[in-house]
Amino acid sequence: MANETTDQMVNTGVAGADRLKIQTAEALENAARKLRSADVSAKGEDVKHILQDVEERVNEFKTEVGDRYRKIDACYHKKVEPVEHIITDHPIPSVLIAAGIGALIGMLILKARD
Repeated sequence: MANETTDQMVNTGVAGADRLKIQTAEALENAARKLRSADVSAKGEDVKHILQDVEERVNEFKTEVGDRYRKIDACYHKKVEPVEHIITDHPIPSVLIAAGIGALIGMLILKARD
């Protein structure tokens, strides 16, 4: 269940990042179109305005992606830290459980081969 929640959060974050990436790419394409269609005699201020618009959109993209990454990272740590504390607080039982699970999986594999 925790894996499903984590996977869902990652998928949502990736989908959001993809959407922002597409929007930023569209903004860059739009700016390139404006620059191509601008007269050769276009004022430097017009070009500067177009480039500032693109820079604002790219910065917006970076900020939103950073926020989404921090949310995913915080959720991941929220889910993983309790397990880390259990393992740190009880190392011998943790190792024994891991060894038992490994032995069980090994026995299942050997039985499957027969």
